[in-house]
Amino acid sequence: AVPAPGRRGRPGWRRVVIDRPYIDANVEATAALGDLIASLSPEDLAADLGEGWTVSMALAHLAFWDSWHLARWEHAAAAGAVAPPPVSDEVSARNNDALVETWRALDPERAVALVLDAAARIDTYVAGLSDAAIEAARTAGSPNWFERRPHRDDHIGHIRRVLGRA
Repeated sequence: AVPAPGRRGRPGWRRVVIDRPYIDANVEATAALGDLIASLSPEDLAADLGEGWTVSMALAHLAFWDSWHLARWEHAAAAGAVAPPPVSDEVSARNNDALVETWRALDPERAVALVLDAAARIDTYVAGLSDAAIEAARTAGSPNWFERRPHRDDHIGHIRRVLGRA
């Protein structure tokens, strides 16, 4: 809170609240993901996205990263931290490398269920973050910890382009 003039010039306090457009953006991206998934056939889920990835693998990848960020926020809260500690880009890249075979082996229908569940869970959690948590993530250079739309949009757009639905 910051000091602000009260009524009739008396000092008072007003709470400074960080704008939260990411909440609606996350919800919209989850809805777009749901719309895309509703249009996918089993053949679409097996479609090649390039570099050995399929549509279902991309969905499992999104599920992992939403679940990863949720687990990090929950762990930070349980430890009494305002936000999770930063993780290097190298760790993120190695996560993708290590999980690619798991995502490939995952049943496509399970990937669909996981991605929608993970998106809903992280959206709900980050909608309730404190101003301090949002600011800590931004200060760490990691708004993606709560702004999930950009990652989803990248993959949704890629899938749509490959399937000719862009």
